Amino acid sequence: MRRVTGATSTGGQAVVLEPATVEEAEAGEVLAALAGCTCFVSASASRFELVGPEAVVVSSLEEMALDALVEREWRRDATTVVGLGSGTAIDTAKYVGFRTGKDVVVIPTALSSLAPFTTEIARRVRRQISWLGDISPRVILDQDLLAKAPAGLNRAGAAEVVGTLSAVWDWRLADARNIGLPVAPRLVSAAESLRARLVDAAEEVRAVTPAGLGALAAILRDLGWAVTDAGHRRLVDGSEHTFAQAYEHRLGRLPAYGSTGGTGGTGETGETGGLTAYGGMVGMGTVAMSALQAWFGLSAGGPIDPEQAVQLLTRCGVAANPHQLGVDEGTFRGVLRHAVRFAVGESLPYSVLNEADVNYTAAEEMWRWCWRVPRVAD
Repeated sequence: MRRVTGATSTGGQAVVLEPATVEEAEAGEVLAALAGCTCFVSASASRFELVGPEAVVVSSLEEMALDALVEREWRRDATTVVGLGSGTAIDTAKYVGFRTGKDVVVIPTALSSLAPFTTEIARRVRRQISWLGDISPRVILDQDLLAKAPAGLNRAGAAEVVGTLSAVWDWRLADARNIGLPVAPRLVSAAESLRARLVDAAEEVRAVTPAGLGALAAILRDLGWAVTDAGHRRLVDGSEHTFAQAYEHRLGRLPAYGSTGGTGGTGETGETGGLTAYGGMVGMGTVAMSALQAWFGLSAGGPIDPEQAVQLLTRCGVAANPHQLGVDEGTFRGVLRHAVRFAVGESLPYSVLNEADVNYTAAEEMWRWCWRVPRVAD
C-alpha cells in the first residue's frame, strides 16, 4: 500500500504514500472474491444482503474499542479487512489494516463524507477525533448500492467540498501569521476547480440521479487525492470542521434529522430511523464560520462571502438548516463558545476561532446566516 522512492538525507528510504485506488465494481462480486476477509459494517449497512453473520457490526471509533478489534484480528488468518458502510466502518477497517499490516478494501454505502477517499486514519480519543497515520485503501464504488441509501446521506458529502471555502480562508490566515504550512496556490486552485464542478453538477446531486452520484463521487475522489498529495488536511479541515467536532465533543453525539432522531456517529443511520447529520453540521459550520470570517474582516484570509456556501449547499440539497438539524439558538451559541475553547485547548489547526471575538453580535450574525439555508425534503 506504500511505495518507496529514493533516499532520505539520513540514508534511509523515502516512503511516498499512494492515494486511494478507486474503481467501479459490483460490491457482492468483490466480497465473494475476498473469501475469508474480515468485514466491518456499520449498523446501517448490516441490512444489506452482502455479508454473512460473521460480519462485525461497529458503532464506535473510540481507541479502546478499535484496539480490541485489532487484537481480535491478530488471531484471524484473513489477509484483507473490509469496511462496508459509512465513516465509522470505513475508518475502523483503515485502523485495523494499519495496525495489522493487512490490505484494506472500503465499500461506501453512501457518499456522506470524504472518509472513503482519503488515506488518513481517524480514531477518537476522549470523544475527540485524532489522526493516527495513513494507509492507501482500495475503494469500491457500486452505483446500485449507493442508490439504495437515503437521499440525504448521498447529498451530505457535498458539504465536504463546500467546506473548503472556510478551510482555505483559515489556511491563509495561518500563513499570514507564519503559523504552520504555507499556502499552496496549486491546492487552492484545485479546491476552486472542485467547487466549480460541484456547481455544474448541483441539480443532479440534489436529485440523487446516477449522473449526480457519479459526479459527486468523482469530486470527492479528486478532493481526497489532493489531500493525499498535499500530505496534510489544511485544504479540508478548518473552523467548519472544528464547529462540528465541538458539537459532538460537548454534547456527546451529533444531531439527527429525517425521523424521530438517532444515535451518534459519522454519517450513519440512527437506530430510530433518523440520519445523523455529520455532513449537515459541516455545512452549517461552513456557513457560520464564513460569516464570522467576513465579519472579522481581516485581509489576511482574503475576501469571503458566506452567500457562496449558502447557495451551494442549497443547490445540492444538503440538510444544513438549524431547525432541520434540531439546533436551537441557545445550543448554537453554546457550541460556538465551546468551539473557541476546543480549538485552542486541543491545538487544532489555526483558524478564525483563534483570533475573532465571538461576541453576542457576531454570534447573532452567524445564526442569521445559518437560517438562510432552507430546509430540505428527503
